Amino acid sequence: MDPMGNQTGPCADRVKCGRGHRSWSKIEEDALIVSLTKLVLKGWKSDNSFKAGFQHELEKCMRKKIPSTDLVANPHINSKIHVWNKEYGALSGMLSKSGIGWNSTTSMLEIEDERGWDSYVRADPHVKGLRYKTWPYYSQWIEIFGKDRATGENVVDPIDIVNELVKMA
Repeated sequence: MDPMGNQTGPCADRVKCGRGHRSWSKIEEDALIVSLTKLVLKGWKSDNSFKAGFQHELEKCMRKKIPSTDLVANPHINSKIHVWNKEYGALSGMLSKSGIGWNSTTSMLEIEDERGWDSYVRADPHVKGLRYKTWPYYSQWIEIFGKDRATGENVVDPIDIVNELVKMA
């Protein structure tokens, strides 16, 4: 803070929210996305959920990236991940419907069939406001929140492994 009480530093662009809610700056969201992606790559996610303690690891990562941050694992990081996961689920559901596509240039939904969209909104009115919203983190959310699916590619039979070990001995 400066002498006048104004926020300075990496969190200065954060919008203040009422009712005790904390908004996130773009810098904080970017740091969380990078940190989440790193934790996924380090094996903190398995069976489509995160391992115990991952939030505190994220908090440590965030402190390294933004030393002045006041974000803590609970409630801030937990809440943001919950919201992002919910938004990812809503987008994934919509994108699985015919007539709804993704524009990676604008990071927005692309409606190819107006009647189909109207029908979808009638079935789920909560999605109405999502049409013109940008989703800059969606491609990262796929990696972070997406379901792990076994494809059968590169599968090795345990018997083949044992036979290879016997040959090497």
